Amino acid sequence: MAEFHFLNKVQPPQVTSLNLPPNHSCNLVAKRKIVVRPNDLPILQPDGVLVKPGPSCGGVGGRPVKYPIVMGHESSGEVIAVGDLVKSHKIGDRVAIEPGLPCRRCINCKEGRVNICLDMRYCGAPGSVGSLSRYFTLPADMAPHIPDHISWDEAGCIQPLAVGVQIGKRVDLRPHKTLAIFGCGPIGLITAAVAHAYSARKIIAFDNNPDRVEFAKKYISPLTGKPIIDHVFLIDGSGAGIGDGEINDHEDHEETLGDRKWEQAKKIAAEFAEKAGLLEEEGVDRVVEATGAEDCMLLGIAIAKQGGTYLAVGLSHIQTNNFPTLAVSNKEINVMGLTRYTASCFPSALDMLSRGVVDLKQLLTKTFPLTQATEAFEAVAAGGDMKVIIKNQEGFDN
Repeated sequence: MAEFHFLNKVQPPQVTSLNLPPNHSCNLVAKRKIVVRPNDLPILQPDGVLVKPGPSCGGVGGRPVKYPIVMGHESSGEVIAVGDLVKSHKIGDRVAIEPGLPCRRCINCKEGRVNICLDMRYCGAPGSVGSLSRYFTLPADMAPHIPDHISWDEAGCIQPLAVGVQIGKRVDLRPHKTLAIFGCGPIGLITAAVAHAYSARKIIAFDNNPDRVEFAKKYISPLTGKPIIDHVFLIDGSGAGIGDGEINDHEDHEETLGDRKWEQAKKIAAEFAEKAGLLEEEGVDRVVEATGAEDCMLLGIAIAKQGGTYLAVGLSHIQTNNFPTLAVSNKEINVMGLTRYTASCFPSALDMLSRGVVDLKQLLTKTFPLTQATEAFEAVAAGGDMKVIIKNQEGFDN
């Protein structure tokens, strides 16, 4: 049903009259092989806007793709043409690009769960076109206005902040609750920033990358001037140091590998809880697992207190893992998943950024022109940078 968004097949005169240069785009043509080359100029629809993207944030997702595909889903830009039916936007407007275009007709959309639309078009996903290009079109209502005092670089990172807002909604973040975050990448740190803005009482975080651990320790609150995360723990390169656990021979039952890893996870979680001053509370109220690593899943359930909530956010190429289902039942833990963001998240993210309760500037560590997209994504994959900015209009003669 998403094809209803693309009914017009002819470019309107307000676009052809612009005589735009080639629409160079970042094309993923094979695994870890990127080519920047001209792609077709997207057709402006009557209800849409044509945007000249400025900064985009580079990222590596965990969902399978089909080659070739135009990458990118974290962008902002300037409106350079508007559809005939558009009254809300004008040329020169600064806008964010919402990358998810739901069909608005399927049962999930009708129930308000547009993030799990059955016919979703999502930038950089199979069957869709990403926003890492010189020109991009989208429905005007999916291009929210950006306040003038928000920088272009920050505006390019509104999408991951919207995901952080959705994480807060999904895991039910509330004032004075405690939170454990597994993974100190961009999503993990943005989750911490959102939780801090929501007045979380204590936030602890884990990562196996020493550089990211040190970065997380220095992520400063715009509200207090102090570190956002109360305790940041380094866990070893296997994920959580759980390994195979210890074999405990019992005659009355057969112990599985998962059982052994679970027993070890409980011991490690208790050690971390003690260091964080959470031992008497027997863990944290909320857990956000943002790595997709099995050992962190086990640790997450182990450090969650009884009646707590566990949210699976991290994406992995592994589809099945050992998971402590008996503990979930015994501790009555709410286990949930998350896909992207819902309709109210972009407005909320823009509001938080506008009011200064969340600071994204600290996360922006390196910048590349679009012509060096390969280098940008290699920097992301190397793990040494937090958020890499790609300038969509730079590196070209016109």
